[in-house]
Amino acid sequence: MTSLKIGYSPCPNDTFIFAALAEQRLDAPLEFQPVLADVETLNQWALERRLAVTKLSFMALGSVRDSYGLLSAGGALGRGCGPLLVARPGTTLAGLDSGVVAAPGNLTTARLLLGLFCGRTPSFKQMVFSEIMPAVARGEADFGLVIHEGRFTYPNLGLEALLDLGAWWEEKTGLPIPLGGIAIRRDLGPEVARQVDRSIRTSLETAMSAPDEAMGYVLAHAQEMDRQVVMQHIDLYVNSFGLDLGPAGRNAVETLFSIGEDAGLIPLSTLPLMAY
Repeated sequence: MTSLKIGYSPCPNDTFIFAALAEQRLDAPLEFQPVLADVETLNQWALERRLAVTKLSFMALGSVRDSYGLLSAGGALGRGCGPLLVARPGTTLAGLDSGVVAAPGNLTTARLLLGLFCGRTPSFKQMVFSEIMPAVARGEADFGLVIHEGRFTYPNLGLEALLDLGAWWEEKTGLPIPLGGIAIRRDLGPEVARQVDRSIRTSLETAMSAPDEAMGYVLAHAQEMDRQVVMQHIDLYVNSFGLDLGPAGRNAVETLFSIGEDAGLIPLSTLPLMAY
């Protein structure tokens, strides 16, 4: 049996999708070795082609398309789920011209979207996403680029949302916002890619049909996250696009890449988006 290392984050949307696969509750033709790491670490590993299959920010995928192709299942796309720009009360967007933005890693889609909104690359201060809002609240950065469960918890730190980049994207394009997806190394070939895609889709279908069975795995990796926030996180980021990108999802990703290429923020590629 072929064994593949598969990387994804400990965030609830990813662990919910991969719970059945990780716990070997599937009758799958492949054996998977889960490797959990934060998304920016996975993004950087993709530059090294370290993992056979991996979750990636779409900005990162845009940089490694020569090595990785996108799968249809397991992606994070949707509406009303984009990154937020937060700040202390009294701050305005005009401050972006000279302010410092605490942000997750260099290859995150959140950074790409803010760069597209601004028409240039803002002054970023890189941080692990869990440290961003506390840093802004302490005055160590003027703005915070918030992802994941931060969408629900920023008011707890006395912060305000100045910009919803998902809403901006949807208004600009009319498309769902593409945040991240599952990619596979192209050298593994189309048949292995199909098998992996089917396994991921089956894992998510299993979780959707019996969510309580997935929650033990999800909560084991959710660290100190409140259970209600965990459920909000899953409800926001896990949807039909996770089962299959479909034409709308593929169009959203291709549009993001096209706009990013035109802005000089994503390298050009002549290879097809999908792995098969």
